[in-house]
Amino acid sequence: MPRPTLSENGLAYPVVNLNGATRKNLINAHMDARRAICDAMAALGETSPNGRDFQTAPSDFYTTARTQYTARFAALDRIANELEEIALAIDAQL
Repeated sequence: MPRPTLSENGLAYPVVNLNGATRKNLINAHMDARRAICDAMAALGETSPNGRDFQTAPSDFYTTARTQYTARFAALDRIANELEEIALAIDAQL
């Protein structure tokens, strides 16, 4: 049985074993979650701030909105990447 491991960035990978979920189910669950996050990223893309929507706001509002939008998008991207990394680590277990 594989030993539990942590990734370089501290992700704890599930260990496939007879008492847990199957390898296939673990991979599918993580990839399904990743797809949902990617769908959320596409939806979030529709909310990208546009300078025209901030014309009457103080001058720094648009910059603030872009910074906040970028942070939200980056958070989802990080989660999607982590889910894929976990699925690949599960897949590597024989």
